[in-house]
Amino acid sequence: MENNTSEREQLEQIRRWWDANGKSLVLGVGLGLAGLFGYRYWDSAQDAKALNASTNYQKFLEAASAGPGEDTERAGTAILEAYPDSSYAQLAGLMLARLAVDAKKLDKAREHLQWVIDHGKQSELAAMARGRLAQLQLAEGDHEAAAKTLAGVPEESGKVLFAELRADVLAAQGDIEGARAMYERAIADVVETDGNAAYLEMKRDALRADAPVATSGKP
Repeated sequence: MENNTSEREQLEQIRRWWDANGKSLVLGVGLGLAGLFGYRYWDSAQDAKALNASTNYQKFLEAASAGPGEDTERAGTAILEAYPDSSYAQLAGLMLARLAVDAKKLDKAREHLQWVIDHGKQSELAAMARGRLAQLQLAEGDHEAAAKTLAGVPEESGKVLFAELRADVLAAQGDIEGARAMYERAIADVVETDGNAAYLEMKRDALRADAPVATSGKP
């Protein structure tokens, strides 16, 4: 009898515990499972989104291979709007800028480059966009704007490319000594990697107070 009483008491304790805590337990387990499945769904959704971005970017590249045009512009712009935080969007922005330059639509090129700068934050692609925008500004004779654009590029980004571009800007501004020093830096970086610095040496040697310096290639 004593054992039966003990069992009934234990069952009663379980029932009371369940009444007091059962709802919160079910809710806690439910939230835990919802969080788990939610994370898996989010992770799966992110994978699907990345796959879609990649697929759309490949289609955009196929359209871009035919050159600038309305279809290419629409395909690229769709990527910017659908995946603004992705590297695919930044790459598409850079390509759209290049196509705009080819089509002699420099305002449109600046717009696309600025988009990459704004959305890329401090990424390497954003630095590349700054370099290309500075090239445009330099080609248009806006030396101050080019210098300001380059000021936002970290020193360690693309050392040779940006050292050369900074030297071009300094030369255009009339700072011949500063330009020569920057060309020397670019030359040293090229030599360090066993590259050919002949073109940079030619630009450095051509520096004169009264001579314009050939600028870097188009964006």
